[in-house]
Amino acid sequence: MKIAYVSTYLPKQCGIATYTDYLIRGITKVDPESEIKVVAEKGASLVNREKFEVVPCWDRNEDYVEPIIKHTKGTDVVHIQHEYSIYKFDDRLPTLLKELDGTVKKVITIHCVRPSQFSERGAVDENFVKRIAGFADEVIVHLPSQAAILTRLEIPTEKIHVISHGTELSDENKRDSRKKLKLPEDGRIILMFGFIKRHKCLHIVLEALDEIRRKIEDVYLFVAGGLAPNAKKEDKDYIKDIDKRIEKLALQRNIIFPNRFFPNSDVPYLFGACDVVLFPYYEEDRSASGSLHLAIGAKKHVIASRIPKFEELRNICDELLVLPYNSSGIARIAIRLFEDPEFAEYVLERTSEYRKLTSWEVVASQHLELYRRR
Repeated sequence: MKIAYVSTYLPKQCGIATYTDYLIRGITKVDPESEIKVVAEKGASLVNREKFEVVPCWDRNEDYVEPIIKHTKGTDVVHIQHEYSIYKFDDRLPTLLKELDGTVKKVITIHCVRPSQFSERGAVDENFVKRIAGFADEVIVHLPSQAAILTRLEIPTEKIHVISHGTELSDENKRDSRKKLKLPEDGRIILMFGFIKRHKCLHIVLEALDEIRRKIEDVYLFVAGGLAPNAKKEDKDYIKDIDKRIEKLALQRNIIFPNRFFPNSDVPYLFGACDVVLFPYYEEDRSASGSLHLAIGAKKHVIASRIPKFEELRNICDELLVLPYNSSGIARIAIRLFEDPEFAEYVLERTSEYRKLTSWEVVASQHLELYRRR
């Protein structure tokens, strides 16, 4: 089978590029005979190997229809990885889908579905998703809440497929990971991972940490991230506010905040070093979390906000979900995970099962089955 992925690709620092790379690696493990071509946005590295090719040939700020059509000719499947900021809202992507070779199977993964009531553009986001889903033969989403919106938009249910975001399995040793990252070798480490933004609610976690340390000795919050390269003034002001809160709550001894970017090569060790991973975000987009799956893949206890982004955590244990801004709820769950070995082991067993069910190999097999569907 000849498969063309239309996407951003490595070494671009982009979640869609990383996702596509993981998926391709899963496909090649499950079906080594597949011939894969990435028709990539410019900025990706040119690759030309047997059964694997990367052709950087289009730009989101230019008319990308012709170059993508040119480089997808002769393939059996064209699979587009969609994200709003990449393809914008004009006629180019719908035109591309309409003009692709009629014999090719057109698949699109819609990574984010934004309801009109939560979009600054009103109905534009919904209407655009409806258009591109309508022109595709098969539509992949990661969450049931996304599928429900597409169904409301009158996309035929038989072409909507909920396939989980894949999970990369990692088993880095805790003590070795802590040594590598120069973290405390003893004590409990709670991790927050990624760029610092207000909607990720680090300020709420500081309140939770203040409550946790009254019950648990030697507990640390490791904030593994810093400002994004394109950080807005509000994000920079937020960091200053965080520093003031740390001082006000006298949390200096309990917080590890290098305020810097960690490369992908460090990611397995970041998760390997910790005991609990926090995702206390507040946002209304319907999209899966790759970082959540990294935590699950490392077999870590996770606590997350009860919002659409983390709805699949209930497949492990619904009790790990907490209402947004509930610092005391976060603290109570963390304390129970630290003090109740039966509960902690129950969650760990369920996490181990779920990471296998959503491994990239399993997800790749589900994609291949869909590609072959008539």
